[in-house]
Amino acid sequence: MHESSVIQHFTEQGVKQGEIKGTFEALLDVLDRRFHSSEVQELRPTLESIEELQTLKHLLGEAVEVGSLDEFRRILSSNAAK
Repeated sequence: MHESSVIQHFTEQGVKQGEIKGTFEALLDVLDRRFHSSEVQELRPTLESIEELQTLKHLLGEAVEVGSLDEFRRILSSNAAK
């Protein structure tokens, strides 16, 4: 019984990491498609440092709606300050 709870824990962690990676990749894809800029890749290290799925989901939504990459940078900076 104990073994199955350990396996379940690692399975849940793997699923969470997969969701984080998928959301991160979607975020980069949206930014690349919208702004066609090498500057998007400059944001990669900052985005990779975000470990909270909810924060990445929030940023993905913002990436879809912002008017410019500079506006997204400001939102990213304000999220990093939290």
